[in-house]
Amino acid sequence: MAAKQEDVEQIIATVPGFQTQWQEFLKEWEKETSPPWYLVMGELAHYLVERYAQQATAEFPQLFASVEALLHNPSPELENLIIVGLLEDIQNVASHRDFGAAPFREWLGPKSIVAWDGINAYMDRVSNWAAKQEPRRDAFDAEKALSQVENPQLRKIIESIYRKKS
Repeated sequence: MAAKQEDVEQIIATVPGFQTQWQEFLKEWEKETSPPWYLVMGELAHYLVERYAQQATAEFPQLFASVEALLHNPSPELENLIIVGLLEDIQNVASHRDFGAAPFREWLGPKSIVAWDGINAYMDRVSNWAAKQEPRRDAFDAEKALSQVENPQLRKIIESIYRKKS
């Protein structure tokens, strides 16, 4: 079962500057009974990181308050969408910027902070595990790939999936 559109809309409604992207997403996926909500959460994460880079954070308090409210009694699908689809993507995308993900903590509520810290702890464990593995010659180097990517859509995908090593 997927997250409900009403829950996604509750988050999106708090971000007026994202409405054009939201409407484009709905139009593109209107024939789907269960649209890929993770895609729009990834787009929202990019939007938020770019807004932070522009020092335009007026929408952040209401957005993160909405996220916090939804985390108080979420379905497993909604909880996963918020944690993996939004919060982890914010961390991953922001890791490719000079300011990193830490500034976003300012707007997180108690449940969001637990999720945020859980993501970081998990990523630290993965990083520690990966550091102990035998290096592979054919391993994908996301940082090298990003330095060569000219297509903005492909750049967004790579940034969402790969966290820059600190």
